[in-house]
Parts: sequence; C-alpha cells; structure tokens
Amino acid sequence: MKKFLLIILFIYFSSPIYSNEIDCSELDKLSTDYAKCLAEKSKEQGKVIKEKIDKNLEKSGIKEKYKKFDSKKTLKDLFKKNEF
Repeated sequence: MKKFLLIILFIYFSSPIYSNEIDCSELDKLSTDYAKCLAEKSKEQGKVIKEKIDKNLEKSGIKEKYKKFDSKKTLKDLFKKNEF
C-alpha cells in the first residue's frame, strides 16, 4: 500500500501538466508588459537549464574537481598534492 501511495505522489508531483507556463501571446507586442512577460519567461527557462546543468555536473563529478581546482592559488599547489 505504501509503494502504491508513493508512486501516485511521485507521478502527481512530476507531471508537467501542472506547470505554470507563461503565455505572452495575449499581449500587444509593442507594449512594455509584453517585454516584461518575455523577460520572465526567459528567466524561468534559464533557471530550468541551469538546474539541469548543475545536476549533470554533480553526477559526473566535474563540479567537485572544479571546486578543488578553484581553491588552489597556483598550479604548483595543485600538482604538489597530486589531487588530479
């Protein structure tokens, strides 16, 4: 019963049907409201893309390697400890 309930909750929260997509087609293209709508829409799309990239970087382990590289002051320090 718990598995069934978890599956239903997972499907409910991951469904794209419930997403709030911004529709700018109702506005006049020369108005400031249209420009604001496009800006909000592009910000939302940018956030989604950034989240996907961050998730993929964490899976591959590149993000941790970059943090180690970024924390070093010189290349000599980087190769001195053989972290790469």
